[in-house]
Amino acid sequence: MSELIQKKIRQYLVHSFLYYQLDESIIADSHYDQICKEVLKLLKNHTSPSILPYEELVKKTLFEDASGFSIKQYPAEIISSAFHLLYQHNGVESTTFDSFLARFGYTISDTTYA
Repeated sequence: MSELIQKKIRQYLVHSFLYYQLDESIIADSHYDQICKEVLKLLKNHTSPSILPYEELVKKTLFEDASGFSIKQYPAEIISSAFHLLYQHNGVESTTFDSFLARFGYTISDTTYA
């Protein structure tokens, strides 16, 4: 259960970043809405005392506005994952990853994490 909710939270944040910060989408709006609903349901049923990664960020945004619209600062790991996913989806054959990031005003140091 914990692994599933962590996966869904990560999906929610990655696709929120792509859509709301980069104006890019690689999944249908209906799929994104489904992810949001699944995360909400999983969070409501989460009874384990363990804290989930990004739990407070997700609860705040999904419970308040039902989307990632209000997220102003994303964790570096999510930004990195989002760019890698978008690059694999759009740009692998046409440009280097550094050039791809530069199109969005980012550099490798902006998206990496310790």
